Amino acid sequence: MKKHSKKSEVHPKHLTQPHQQDERNKLIKERVYLYKNALRIPPALNQFNEPLDEKDEKEFLDFFTKYIPETRSEKKKRLKSEDPKSGPKPVLNKFGLRHVVSLIENKKAKLVLIAADVCPIEAVVFLPTLCMKMGVSYAIVKSKACLGKLVNLKETTCVALCESSVKDSAEFKKLINKANGIFADNYEITMKKWGGGVLLREKEEK
Repeated sequence: MKKHSKKSEVHPKHLTQPHQQDERNKLIKERVYLYKNALRIPPALNQFNEPLDEKDEKEFLDFFTKYIPETRSEKKKRLKSEDPKSGPKPVLNKFGLRHVVSLIENKKAKLVLIAADVCPIEAVVFLPTLCMKMGVSYAIVKSKACLGKLVNLKETTCVALCESSVKDSAEFKKLINKANGIFADNYEITMKKWGGGVLLREKEEK
């Protein structure tokens, strides 16, 4: 009869006591590592393991921060003090998966930010390909929480900009070119690059 170690029988969900927190976190990290590295990850999914680096991500997020939509109270206050029909339509971040998809399909979106930690990832896995097909620039960022801050939400899967203010047009164009250089220009290579399988390769090399 095959014997199992006590550790192998422990499941993180059973470690609920405060003094077991460190052990629980360690087990979770071990399982995540095994799941991510034991199986090969198809290119369409693996691309989300390679988001913008910290420096570039900050540059993109800082720019989008300029176009955070008004909150309901702010909008209500503004409409009370001015004619809603007067002046140009404000330039704001667009969000909501269906809305962003529609903007991409109609080639209205100019730059789309996509979160890498969406669950299930299938909800956004098609977005890079759709952007490529429609000629829309895109970039992948680490978390949907970061994107949520751009639209006054806790989290959101993607955010798009259709234009920028005149004074920001040069910077906007620069960001679009940077996004293309990192993602769009390397799309064909990315779609051939598998991820994971580290443990399998290590086993084969032994």
